[in-house]
Amino acid sequence: MVLPKSRGGFFLAAHTSGMAVAALCLAMPALPAIAQQSQNVAPQTGNASLAGIQAQRKVLFERMMAAPDELDTAFEYAALSSQAGDLEGAISTLERMLIYAPGLPRLQLELGVLYYRLGAYETARQYFEGAKAAGEVPPEVSTKVDQYLAAIEQKGARSQLSGMIRTGLRYQSNANAGPSNSTVTLNSLSYTLDDLSVAAEDFNGFVNGTLRYRHDTEIQGLSLEAGISGYAAGYRNRDTLNTAAMEAYAGPVFDLGRFGLDDRSISLMVLTSGVLIEGERYLASAGISTNFDWQATPLDSLSASLQFRHETYSNTTSRQTADLQTGNRFDAQASWSHNLAEDFSLTGRVSATRRDAETGYLSFNEVGGAISAAYRHAALIGAGPAWIIGLEAAVAGRAHDDPDTMINVAERQRDTEFSLNLRQITPFNERVALVTEGGYRKVWSNYDIKAFDTISLSIGVQAVF
Repeated sequence: MVLPKSRGGFFLAAHTSGMAVAALCLAMPALPAIAQQSQNVAPQTGNASLAGIQAQRKVLFERMMAAPDELDTAFEYAALSSQAGDLEGAISTLERMLIYAPGLPRLQLELGVLYYRLGAYETARQYFEGAKAAGEVPPEVSTKVDQYLAAIEQKGARSQLSGMIRTGLRYQSNANAGPSNSTVTLNSLSYTLDDLSVAAEDFNGFVNGTLRYRHDTEIQGLSLEAGISGYAAGYRNRDTLNTAAMEAYAGPVFDLGRFGLDDRSISLMVLTSGVLIEGERYLASAGISTNFDWQATPLDSLSASLQFRHETYSNTTSRQTADLQTGNRFDAQASWSHNLAEDFSLTGRVSATRRDAETGYLSFNEVGGAISAAYRHAALIGAGPAWIIGLEAAVAGRAHDDPDTMINVAERQRDTEFSLNLRQITPFNERVALVTEGGYRKVWSNYDIKAFDTISLSIGVQAVF
């Protein structure tokens, strides 16, 4: 028996569930986070390594006293002092070396970076501009100075506007997230899926972008933020998967430093979003979210968020029962990021979702987690900005409230999902980059009609401002 398309939308979740825009909008990494506002900060190393660094510093200090004009020794001592969290010692060492090497670009760059880490942006600017003004500045020094000067300019402005746009091509081995086997079991009976429901490969062209505006008000510790993100994809063969999505948010951000909670902030945002499928309205949502961010140490940052949305689904030509998904959605997430080194970071994330749809078989609970790593390395071609490679592995479990009586009258749906994604960012310059991605996604389900796997490959050009 051939299974009719009475439930168009069986295989849509992989493409339009929630707002996939955020996952697609990875902008080029920013400069390292500022250190705490103190002369000495947490060391960038473990206790065992710190003991070794302190021993090396002692040897280098004695060598500096014997040869105070030896630049290489001073640079090494300053670098170890910075690692140990003694920024004051690093700064005083380098400033003393200015007596022996006035105007040296490398020396002024390092001093600028140290003052930047302390949040003394005007002093940092003077050193960076001094490095630029020196004759015959090495290209790598000039590039790094420009990065920091741009960051200082942005931090000094009351209003900040930033954004990203990316466009490219994507291949998916299973574009419609359908089962690979055309024969499935529904309530102990075998059915044959039609060609539109079985797994099929396809290509699509896509574009996605973000725009963010932030304004620091005259009220201490209060900023206003607004943003918009969007995504659109057109498929070569599967017109029923053509998608356009957009989300907007706005609200206040409170810096908690005025309450003695340094390097912490909390925001409260209103949200709205919409999705079109084949040019028809498919999903509209509105809600509210709160987010807490904490730069716990110079190496560690924590973030937590809570979000509520009411989602309204509309039936479309090829999805005649989409409205049964209408209901409330609750999301919670917590993440932790740690810089193992200046160019290598790890991030862990846990999340939970509750969705209340109009019908029980579309309502579910989901919990998941992910771990990702990012590594910045010198350009393999030319002397341009650093290249970035990132890897993420994620797993989630989902349990629905009630059985779907069309599939299994006695057993509710239970899924386990795994994904692995690799991304390479190859900058052409500080604002434009080539982005290539490869990913694998697999869903195990006790409903064989819901089980699938897919491989995706994409290439695109990304610009940030």
